[in-house]
Amino acid sequence: MIDPTVTLTLPTRVYQYLQRRARQHQRPLEDEATLTLAAAVVAEDALPDDLSAALGALITLDDEALERVSYSQPTVEDGVFLDALVDTRRRRALTSGEEVMLATLIDRHDRAMALRAEAVALLQARGIDVRERVARA
Repeated sequence: MIDPTVTLTLPTRVYQYLQRRARQHQRPLEDEATLTLAAAVVAEDALPDDLSAALGALITLDDEALERVSYSQPTVEDGVFLDALVDTRRRRALTSGEEVMLATLIDRHDRAMALRAEAVALLQARGIDVRERVARA
């Protein structure tokens, strides 16, 4: 079976991004585009539907909104609770309620980081310098 062929019109920033990656990996632009798209589909399939939808919606944001997302952090309260539960777990077994709370906090943290990482990737694909954000991560 022959793989389907698609002709795309890409935004200049996306095209330039793919060109840079193709040069870095020493492969044709078409192969780089295919691998990049395939990786995005695999990554999306591995995520819960709500997170996948949120990540997909980021592409519709303007640069300013993506900037805000790229600097977002989990709440201070979540961080305090997470640290306290991890510290408690080092000293004793957590109750079932504490285990549920810990899992919830870890999930919230992971979701926030996934959104932040995707926002940074989109900004970079749009040609925006993200080195400062990456260095702070």
